Amino acid sequence: MANPLHNNSRPAANERTVVRVARICYARMRGADTVATLSCAVSSRGRPRHIKEETSIRMTDRNDFSLVRFSTDDLAEKDRTAIWREHFGPSVFKVEIEPAPPNTPVKVDMAARSLPGLQLLSGLYTPGRMIRTRRLIAEDGNDDFILRINTSGAATVAAAGRKIDYACGAVLTNAAEVSAFDRPSFGGSTVVRIPRSILSALVIDIDDIAMRPIPGETNTLKLLLGYANALLTDVPLASPPELRHLIVSQITDLVALTLRATRDAAHIAEGRGVPAARLHAAKGYVMENSGRQNLSVADVARHLGVSNRHVQRLFESDGTTFSTFLLDYRVACAYRMLCRPQYGHWDVGKIAGYVGFSDLSYFGRCFRKIHGSTPRDIRRADGNSDPLN
Repeated sequence: MANPLHNNSRPAANERTVVRVARICYARMRGADTVATLSCAVSSRGRPRHIKEETSIRMTDRNDFSLVRFSTDDLAEKDRTAIWREHFGPSVFKVEIEPAPPNTPVKVDMAARSLPGLQLLSGLYTPGRMIRTRRLIAEDGNDDFILRINTSGAATVAAAGRKIDYACGAVLTNAAEVSAFDRPSFGGSTVVRIPRSILSALVIDIDDIAMRPIPGETNTLKLLLGYANALLTDVPLASPPELRHLIVSQITDLVALTLRATRDAAHIAEGRGVPAARLHAAKGYVMENSGRQNLSVADVARHLGVSNRHVQRLFESDGTTFSTFLLDYRVACAYRMLCRPQYGHWDVGKIAGYVGFSDLSYFGRCFRKIHGSTPRDIRRADGNSDPLN
């Protein structure tokens, strides 16, 4: 049973730290030679608060790995096309965005993180065409490799005299070459940008791999997609520089393995990037299925295609065990349900069973050990229901 309270799902707007677009000061539209800026509110609870300062949304300039979100829903309808095409095209995606087909509303919902050596972008996009032109190549000199992973809808990429249609999977392109990306219908993608100087040292004959389709069922591609999207949907990372560097290395490892890593790079990646992605995938599977009372290590192992012992070692490398992680997560889910008014009419036994406990007495002991109070104490303190529940 999938648990609707698991932390790996995208939180509701009033429960996550978000960046909301409140007002765009679009200087270029007034002829000034400046970068567009926006007023952002960062709020962890409730509605976005009043904007007091303007923050640049040139995401490729951000080096703290903070999460940046953008949605056209936060803009006046009359401003959406201009801001999407004239700012996000050249400044964020480094492309020219052609006008959408007639009578097609501009709809974009995306998130991004950037660090030196890595940029992650993921979102849902309106139909349209993005072109990496000779003019832009000459102006910015960017030669990043771009791994485009299509997650929904149809897409077409054209570059180096080749054209690839794909609905599931990935394609590697080079920002130093003229290219075009077409999306005939609304759809989603995740993009990983890595400088040529970094990736070319890790992948054999990387230029020969560009513009060759990568099947969506490729194991390392699935690990990469899951890990990258987790970084774009989880709580913003307040991590020390060395941990951010490790995350960049882990993502780069997975990209290299997905393409064709050198022997040395593959050896390093198998001990660094792959375990990190598998651990996250294992935790995600546990959280999604924590309500199943018979969930076991073997279930996770089958999902990942590895041995039971491998799963156990993954959790041990994180300083915990499968059983401890599952128990702590179930208790955390129960705590949240006890504090939420929508579950106020559920008795404690029903909540315990829902989050995965088959023994109410065992649930009570575990809950008290972790929180120092009984489930009924928490419910009384929160005042969500009759204290006899």
